[in-house]
Amino acid sequence: MQQVRLWEIGPDRKLAEIAPRHSGLEELLEDWLASDISVVDPGLMVIGKQVVTGYHGRIDLLCIEGNGDLVVVELKRGRTPREVTAQALDYASWVKDLTYDEVVTIADRYLGGSRKLEEAFRERFDAELPEQLNQGHRSLVVADSMDASTVRIVRYLAGLGVPINVATVQHFRDGGGRELLAQVYLIEPEEVRPRVRGSSARSAYRTVNELQALADESGIGELYRRLRDGVRGIFTANAYSRTVGYIRKLDGGRVRTLLLVRAVPEDDEGGMRFTAHATRFERHMDVAMADLRASLPENAVQCDVSRWSGSSPEEKESALGFEGLFHTVDEVDRFVENLRSWAK
Repeated sequence: MQQVRLWEIGPDRKLAEIAPRHSGLEELLEDWLASDISVVDPGLMVIGKQVVTGYHGRIDLLCIEGNGDLVVVELKRGRTPREVTAQALDYASWVKDLTYDEVVTIADRYLGGSRKLEEAFRERFDAELPEQLNQGHRSLVVADSMDASTVRIVRYLAGLGVPINVATVQHFRDGGGRELLAQVYLIEPEEVRPRVRGSSARSAYRTVNELQALADESGIGELYRRLRDGVRGIFTANAYSRTVGYIRKLDGGRVRTLLLVRAVPEDDEGGMRFTAHATRFERHMDVAMADLRASLPENAVQCDVSRWSGSSPEEKESALGFEGLFHTVDEVDRFVENLRSWAK
C-alpha cells in the first residue's frame, strides 16, 4: 500500500519529517467525510449516512456523482481490511438494484426539511438531476492503512472490472501542533469506473459529441444529427450514458426535460428511440397533446413519464408521454418543423 510521508521545512531550510498519528482518526472520519466528502473524492455528494440495506447492514455513506451514479463509501473503523472490503461489496450488490424513487427517498430523508435531492444536486453540480439514476455504481473503502493481502484482493477485483478502490487517509501533527490529513488512492480513480449496464467497456457518462459518435457507429447518426441541429436554440442538450435529454429553460431559472432520445438503435430497422413528455410540452410550450402526437411518427404510443425528475405531485398524477422510433429523416424534419413553429 502506498504510504504518505510529510516533511516540515524549518526556518533554517532544514527538513523535519512529520510522523503520522494512528489514534482516534477512524472515529472522526465519518463525520468529517459527511461534512466534506471531497477529502476522498471531490466529485461526490453525500445523500445518505448509515443507510439501512435490505441485508440488515448499514452503509456508512452513500454518495452520488454528477452523472447520477452511486458510490458506497465504507470506513474501516475497527474492522479488519478484509472485513470492510467484503462489506463494501455486499452493500454494492444491494445498491445496484435501487430504483430512481428509492434513491430519491434515501436522499430526501438524509437532506431533511424542505431541501430535496433535486435542489441539492443543482447546487452541488450546477446541473439538473439526471432523468436516470444509478445506471452505474462503485465502492470506495476508506482506511488509515491496508494490509498487503487486502491490497492484492482489491487490485485483483479491479482488474476484473469490479469498480472498487481504496483511499487511505493519514493523520499528521507538526511540531507547532497543527493537524494535517493526507489522502492517497490505491488505484488511480480513472481506472476504476462504473460500467454502463449492458456495456462492459464504456463510461456511464458521455458528452453530446460522444453520443453523436455512438449514433454514427450504430447507423443512426444522420437521424441523431438532424434532430440535434434542429432543436438547437429551442432546447439545451444534457447527455447521459446512451441518451440525450433535451431541456427547456423556464422562468425563474428552472429547467425541465421535455424530450429524451437514445443514440443507439433498438429495433432491426435501426430506429432512433424517443420519449416526449406530453404534459410538459403542453404546460411549458403550450402544445396541445393532440398536436404533439400528430407531429410524431405513427408508431408512437402512450407511456408513463411520472417518474421524470422535477415532477410535482400534480404533474405526476396527470403525466402523459409518447414514445416510439424515428426511422426516417423526413419524420425527424417534420417534428423539428412543428417544434420551431411552437417555439415562436
